[in-house]
Amino acid sequence: MNLSRWFGKKDIVLDCYTSNPFAYNLARINYGYHYIPEWWKKTPKEISSDAHTNGPYARTIKKCPGLINYYKKSIVIPLWTDLKLILYAKNEDASFEWITSHTEFTCESHSQDQFEGFARQDGQNLKIVSPWYIRCRESVQFVTSQPTWSQRDTIFNLHLLPGVLDFKTQSSTNMNYFFERKDNRVEINIEPLTPMMMLHPMTDRNVIIKHHYVPDDWIFKMMATDFGMFNDKKNRSNIYKKKKNLIDKAYKLNKEEWKF
Repeated sequence: MNLSRWFGKKDIVLDCYTSNPFAYNLARINYGYHYIPEWWKKTPKEISSDAHTNGPYARTIKKCPGLINYYKKSIVIPLWTDLKLILYAKNEDASFEWITSHTEFTCESHSQDQFEGFARQDGQNLKIVSPWYIRCRESVQFVTSQPTWSQRDTIFNLHLLPGVLDFKTQSSTNMNYFFERKDNRVEINIEPLTPMMMLHPMTDRNVIIKHHYVPDDWIFKMMATDFGMFNDKKNRSNIYKKKKNLIDKAYKLNKEEWKF
């Protein structure tokens, strides 16, 4: 039963747009319960007790409500390619490189100067450019985090920096990672459909996910930070207010989904 509708709460709609056919056809944004880890599914509910437990049996993580609700109440952006990341050592000029199963993939990086107090000497940023852009007509905030329980082999070498996103005034779902360069190179291999980022809506209302394929470059113009609507792209002092006012007016006049 959809309790939000029963009690008269309006659904929240996330319109997810992409021009990447691999992401649209094979690795769509989806609800987190589809991505509960296989190791968790195979874990028994109870195990034989030992000297540290009372009674003949002890509970396992299979009954942990924290892990279960973390997936059940989330939305997942999965990986849309087979990815190899090579994190270079301290004494090398470059910081990282990537190898993927197709060319529809890009990584970028923010310089250490932009977050020097956190990066320190060997800290580096690695940004995976997501093919997904999300629009929401309402100002609902989403907490972003790394699906740690799904990334046992990578969590100590590559950490997704958490944050809070609002998809009414911006649409990007890029993934900003942090890693520390070591004495030797580190190789990370991630399989397709691995959960890469969790989105937890800061609301108890039901969230509906809609997917849209946009087969041209207009998506990049329309989903830019200024929505392709402002001439003065260098003046960022009041850009947020201008974006908010534009979106508020546009949504009042146009109730349909965005077209490209």
